[in-house]
Amino acid sequence: MKIYESLPDDLPAGSAVSIGKFDGFHRGHRLLLDEAKKSGRSVSVFTFRFPTGKTIDSYGEKRELAKALGVDVYIEVAADERLFSMSAHEFIHGVICDRLHAGTVIVGEDFRFGENRSGDVHTLEKYKKECGYDLIVKKKLMESGEPISSSRVRELIASGKMEDAYTLLGRCYHICGRVISGNRIGRTMGVPTANVIPDEGKVLPPNGVYAVTVVCPGDKSYTGVADLGVKPTIDAISPGDKETVGLEVNLFDYTGDLYDKDIKVEFGTFLRKEKQFSSLDELHAQIEKDVERARKWHQSTRL
Repeated sequence: MKIYESLPDDLPAGSAVSIGKFDGFHRGHRLLLDEAKKSGRSVSVFTFRFPTGKTIDSYGEKRELAKALGVDVYIEVAADERLFSMSAHEFIHGVICDRLHAGTVIVGEDFRFGENRSGDVHTLEKYKKECGYDLIVKKKLMESGEPISSSRVRELIASGKMEDAYTLLGRCYHICGRVISGNRIGRTMGVPTANVIPDEGKVLPPNGVYAVTVVCPGDKSYTGVADLGVKPTIDAISPGDKETVGLEVNLFDYTGDLYDKDIKVEFGTFLRKEKQFSSLDELHAQIEKDVERARKWHQSTRL
């Protein structure tokens, strides 16, 4: 997959272009990409990088998802005033035609663009003959009587409803990161953990314990249990950073060393809220219960 971080000037003519925020690459987004691939053209995604706001995936994770979904050209530009102050006419001619060289444009029925969101699918339809592109407009994909949307997915994640988020995403919500050194207290309890700091721009589930699946280097997967939060019991005993949310993952039946390696942690289900215990012994007893619950969930559930 070829990646651009500004509007390219060397794209070949005639690609299938889909435009949008693509936060989460949920099932509705995938419907657009499926249409692009059916066209037989090179598949391009034109998306945006926003300076503020929480997203389902980090920008790095988003690129990896695009690659896995078969995108050939990934264009991610800064969402700046210059771009969003273009009139709809300027955007069609200056971006879609002159820079993206679109042969087919694939968008959702609610797609809006241009200054004050003045352009829509009717505007694209008006100029398609003049600019020489085909236009495919897809209706919103529905789930349980409501449209699938990124905002709906973000709300589900923030509420800890991981199975419901899975239904809309078509995949598990995940956190990717490089394993860092921890306090090694878990290892002394017989439950060693891989420690990851989530990207600060991600929407996170509530602090708590989750059944997870961990994808390690080489695409080898292990089931496990993870604690997302600020480790209140450990910090009460050995004060440290009480602000940074971390992810501690115990991989079942894993014996290797993941330090300084990149992993992907896929969230299965919420088990319990994070809480502070009065001692490490009490914490250890609860961890054993968490491990047992997570193992049972993995044995009975396949997302």
